[in-house]
Amino acid sequence: MAKVIAMDDYLNDKLMEQMLPAPPENGEPFVNDRQIWSKDYSKLENVVFGVLKIREVLNYYLYYEDVWPYLLLNLLDAAAGASPEDQGELREAAAHLRNYIIQAVDAVNRKNMYAALFVLDLIEKTPGFKRLVQGDPDLA
Repeated sequence: MAKVIAMDDYLNDKLMEQMLPAPPENGEPFVNDRQIWSKDYSKLENVVFGVLKIREVLNYYLYYEDVWPYLLLNLLDAAAGASPEDQGELREAAAHLRNYIIQAVDAVNRKNMYAALFVLDLIEKTPGFKRLVQGDPDLA
């Protein structure tokens, strides 16, 4: 089925594809700063992106039979149920996953694991930061 698109959007998409480096040949996860920084992690769809990026890293370096898939689902559930007033469950879920990731860091996976920790921090702290920047009077 035909699809009408704007020529500028098409050219911008093609240019972005050319600017992104190709993923490594060995299957190692590819974490791009532009991908991470361009997301607003106060929105659920971007939280899902962050959780999937963390999953990509953990799936490459760790055993799947371990506890980390449960921790990721717990984080996703906490993010979906979090409200601007109550972020306690989200902080707790992020803390459990952060502790697990920190224990799994070694010299080989250090760069990607730290990127996963960074995405986790953004998922945890962006909703509260956004609320603070918007000038919520209840935070005083």
